[in-house]
Amino acid sequence: MKTNEATIFVFIASIIIGVLISTSINFRKINNMVFLTPAEYQEAYENTSKLNNDISKLSKKYDEYYNKLQSYKNNENENNLLSEVNKEIANNEMILGYTDIEGEGVVIELDDGTEEAQGEVVDPNDWWAKTVHDNDVVNVINDLKMAGAEAISINGQRLTDKSNILCWGVFIELDGVKIPAPFNIKAIGDKEKIFSYMIAEGGYLSFLKIRGIHLNIYKEDKIQILGNDKKITYTYMKEIKEK
Repeated sequence: MKTNEATIFVFIASIIIGVLISTSINFRKINNMVFLTPAEYQEAYENTSKLNNDISKLSKKYDEYYNKLQSYKNNENENNLLSEVNKEIANNEMILGYTDIEGEGVVIELDDGTEEAQGEVVDPNDWWAKTVHDNDVVNVINDLKMAGAEAISINGQRLTDKSNILCWGVFIELDGVKIPAPFNIKAIGDKEKIFSYMIAEGGYLSFLKIRGIHLNIYKEDKIQILGNDKKITYTYMKEIKEK
């Protein structure tokens, strides 16, 4: 009888061990304490750091807006209040792209390639690969935004959050304006950060080089971008009035 009991015990224990192994031994909760692997700990630490950073930024924004609201409510000085309102309007106009701006940044030049283009051409006879298309410009713009560019223009025309880029034969069309190659793209922001990001291996510029597109990128201490004169009008959006 004892032998049978021992056999049954070993059998049950073997099943439990097999289940633990098959699930990569994920059962790591002891006395309500969860034990993490080094990889899980690193991921949790990074997520926590990001959340703390986001909370800190939101807290600063809250304090800034709260103090501004209090000053508006108190209305201690009408001149100061008017000055603050004008600053807000000017800042919003700048962000929306309606005012002329300047600052450090990078300049990128793109043009259709030839057989003598830099880099390794996929197919010397493939003119399509060596032509700059609208999606190429869009991808470069997206990379610039990812790198932290605060303002961008193409051949002198400022991009806004409502801008759209289409291919139109030998042109690209930006907000209804046809722009021919070569494309001169200016981006205002941290020039060192943007430059390093854009020239990194695996970025879209490196892909354009492989295709044989003519391109050049360089840093500038002072870039000027004119405002977009196409004011956006909203027909269907209306403010919700409080009852």
